[in-house]
Formats: sequence, structure tokens, C-alpha cells
Amino acid sequence: MAGQGKRRSPSALARDRRRISELYLQGWLQVDIAAEVGVSQSTVSQDLKAIQKEWLQSTLIDFNEAKAQELAKVDNLERTYHRAWLRSCEDAQTVTQKAIEAGGDQRKEATKTAKGQVGDPRFLVGVQWCIDKRCKIKGIDAPVKTAFTDPTGQKQAETVVIYIPDNAR
Repeated sequence: MAGQGKRRSPSALARDRRRISELYLQGWLQVDIAAEVGVSQSTVSQDLKAIQKEWLQSTLIDFNEAKAQELAKVDNLERTYHRAWLRSCEDAQTVTQKAIEAGGDQRKEATKTAKGQVGDPRFLVGVQWCIDKRCKIKGIDAPVKTAFTDPTGQKQAETVVIYIPDNAR
């Protein structure tokens, strides 16, 4: 085998592992991967262990990062809903302009009227949605009870699904 017994450079190692992971995910056997890449089967085995460890680490990091990103989006949306709610509670102002002619001169006259408002409840619904979504993402919702049934609708069994936050595992 080419390169057998020699240390691979960092770039060669990265290239080989990328190719090994592609072939592995296609279902190739280690011995066939070794022949294709030009390394020993034991090298493929060691590389696969390293690749799988990287996959596991990146999955855990990405999951927490994804949760943090989604929480930030929900927080931003909630702030937007709050601002919109406050604006909807302010008095609505209407400005009316009319042109007035007097002695050949024309001038504009503006009239402002204010109308009190009670606020648009749709913005509070949006705030509540954000709170619910945040609770789901953080995993602090109450357990959900599910009753399974057969096709006739007869009750078969009950199960309780409990959401456990990542930091409690």
C-alpha cells in the first residue's frame, strides 16, 4: 500500500479522512476503502474512530448552538411584538390639511386629532407564542401524556413523554 508506515501530512490526513467518510457513508467495507484510498485497513479503522468522534462532538456542539440561535431569534421577535404592542396602545393621530384662500393668497391649514386606542391584542398573542416556543426549546414544558389506540379507537396503552433539558442529563 502506498504511504503504509509513513506519517501523513495534516492536509493528506484531512483529504484521506474526507474520502474515507464518503466511502463509509456509501456502505463500503473497510478493506475496500483501504484499497481505494491507498492505506492499510487498520489505518481506515483508526480514521473512522476519529471521524465518528468528530461527528459526535460536532453534533453536540451544533445542537446547543442551534438552540441558542433559535432562542435569540425568539427573544428578538418577542421584543418586536412588545414594541408593536406599546405603539398600538398610543393615541392614533390624524392630520387633516386644507387649503384656504383669502384675498388672493393661499395658505394651508392643518388640524390634528388624537383618538385613544386600547392596543391590538394580536401582538400579545405573538408575545405568548414566543414564551411558549422558548419553553419548548428549553425543555421546561410539562410532561405530555399520550394514549395510544388501535385502528378501532380502543385504548391500548398509556405512556408519558418527559422532556429532559440537555443540562440535566
